[in-house]
Amino acid sequence: MDIAIIGCGYVGLVTGTCLASIGHTVRGVEKDAKKLKTLQDGHCPIFEPGLHELMQEHYASGQLQFTENVRAAVKDAEVVFLCVGTPPKPDGTVDMSFLEGAGKEICDALAEANNEYLVTLVIKSTVPAGTNRKLYNFLKSQTRANVQVVSNPEFLREGSAVKDCLEPDRIVIGGESPEAFRIMRRLYDPLVRREENFMTMNWESAELSKYAANAMLAARISFMNEMTILCEGYGADIEDIRKGIGSDTRIGPAFLRAGCGYGGSCFPKDVSALEHISKQVGHDNLFVSAIQAVNTNQKRRFAEKIVAKLGRPIAGAQIAVWGLAFKADTDDIRESAALDVIRYLLDQGARVKATDPKAMENMKQVFKEEVEWMHDPVTCAAGADAVALLTDWPQYTTLPFRKIAATMNSPIIFDGRNCLHRDIMRETGFQYYPMGRPAVENALKLKNRV
Repeated sequence: MDIAIIGCGYVGLVTGTCLASIGHTVRGVEKDAKKLKTLQDGHCPIFEPGLHELMQEHYASGQLQFTENVRAAVKDAEVVFLCVGTPPKPDGTVDMSFLEGAGKEICDALAEANNEYLVTLVIKSTVPAGTNRKLYNFLKSQTRANVQVVSNPEFLREGSAVKDCLEPDRIVIGGESPEAFRIMRRLYDPLVRREENFMTMNWESAELSKYAANAMLAARISFMNEMTILCEGYGADIEDIRKGIGSDTRIGPAFLRAGCGYGGSCFPKDVSALEHISKQVGHDNLFVSAIQAVNTNQKRRFAEKIVAKLGRPIAGAQIAVWGLAFKADTDDIRESAALDVIRYLLDQGARVKATDPKAMENMKQVFKEEVEWMHDPVTCAAGADAVALLTDWPQYTTLPFRKIAATMNSPIIFDGRNCLHRDIMRETGFQYYPMGRPAVENALKLKNRV
């Protein structure tokens, strides 16, 4: 099929590349000149495991193309995906300006296109309930093109987005046109392993499915993060509790790992948007409000733990930050715990050194010269009064900790992701403070430090 993708950000680029990989001809539209040049040079502007190689392969074959021209991309398209950003406004509501602008431009392009066949416009962006219906009514009033609108929310996880796109556990399609449903079923046919995983529903149900999914996952994380407070108060271990409840088939083990707060491009903005969507129908969603409050508190609580357990005044202390991305296997820093923790430490007068395998350049745009940027965790920790581990990069678990301890002013690690081994911390001479797990305050005194 002939596909147009409007917006080659994270969702658009992953979706377009994966659709090209299953045989569709895909033209991606990108208005940012710098990003477009990167794409047309055959390079991937974001870090996502497996995406760069897949994109290069299908761009080289011509199956995947990039342009800034909406009209050229839409001209012969059977399916047009809208993948533009819907970021949060300062008050937490959804900024629809990019989607509205793209919708108007597509409307103009469709008016000039061949309208003998049905064009299916797919809203991939995360949008409030009612958006698809409004767009459909707008298109019908503005153009005579034979067009249908469907909602097709994305459920991609950063770090495994290519796999999620090519091996989806469900494909949700919202709309009112049986013909559009059939077109979407044909589009996704190579990816549908079980027919019950291809779900059709009305627009509003599909739109709310996305918000409900992210709010539910954020709630599980926030519940476990709240439990870390009780664990630390009573001497329990959050990892034992995770195993204990995760083995219950009614609950399951996913998204039960505690830490210093969730981040990323989806959970924070979608939970906030769901709160505002609720208010629009006169409902004060206490559950969703609590999710956000717990997450904000958890990030601050981690930073305050550093101050409380450091053993010296925080003003003038040197803190090494390991990990800047909101999670491993991405360079995305949006709503990362590192943003809050670093800002808190700087405001308290600490000196901060920071490192990350992929996200450092993005974080430099935020803190610039306020932070000293280091290329590796070993160098970053040298001379520090403590390490704050904020991203669960697997390489942080296999570092030469005995060597690192010997180079620090005081060997202390605050593990915001509970990814280090307590016994290793004790044996290599570290005081160790995880989240909701027993601390190591009686580390072995090393006689011969390297």
